[in-house]
Amino acid sequence: MDGADRTPLAITELLRDDVDGIVDDWRELCRWDPMLPPQSNPPIAAALVSALADALEHPQPLGWGADPEMEKVVGAFTLSSGSLDIAIGQLVCLGESLRRRLFERIPPEEADETHLRLEMIIDRAIGAAAQQAASRVEMQTLIDTPTGLLNRYALERDLRRELARSVRYRRPVCVLVLCVDGGDTDAVVPLGSALRDGVRAGDLAYRIGDNELAAILAESTADVGAAVAARLEADGALRFTYGIAAHPDDGEDPDVLLDVARRRATS
Repeated sequence: MDGADRTPLAITELLRDDVDGIVDDWRELCRWDPMLPPQSNPPIAAALVSALADALEHPQPLGWGADPEMEKVVGAFTLSSGSLDIAIGQLVCLGESLRRRLFERIPPEEADETHLRLEMIIDRAIGAAAQQAASRVEMQTLIDTPTGLLNRYALERDLRRELARSVRYRRPVCVLVLCVDGGDTDAVVPLGSALRDGVRAGDLAYRIGDNELAAILAESTADVGAAVAARLEADGALRFTYGIAAHPDDGEDPDVLLDVARRRATS
């Protein structure tokens, strides 16, 4: 299929003119599909059908990936579906409902091209749903539930990324570690909230131990880390010690920087 080919196919107008009927058929197939929960009802169905019509009118060449607008709608659809298996099952039903309702009305000379475009878009929608669900699962594994902050694994991942950027663009970066006084884990949640609110937009806060919090401050020297800690100390209810390690002065290895900051926080 030539990605420069913008010739509208009959199916695009058929879709736009029959959104309600297509949605009704789609929902009916989902209700009776044995692979889906009883009375399964696809969310934002009309919006997805409309996005599908746009994607069919302007197909993406294979190397370009999914249609951007279709991908956005599929992301919302997957989130609303509740689980990846349900989202995929409902998308399969959508493809089947389109074939049943529209294919007899397509001009014979457009049948092959229509089938090719529809199959590619549905396949890519399923792929986008899987990617969105995988990203959500990954994020859930990187969250500390009590505080809502990112966890130690996320810190290690993000610190490697920020150090790579720091080296490439010759910009500073520092790590701020906070330790709750006396190991009072009940104080971690309010301190975590204060840290999250106290860093700049784009900087991230983490819980890295039972009573330890951290923040990566991109394009920042140790003075910026000290200023963040000072703002938190201004709230007399938040009692903690802190340590800062900065690149390049304190090293270039992420594990070394984190260890330096933690030692300074407990010394």
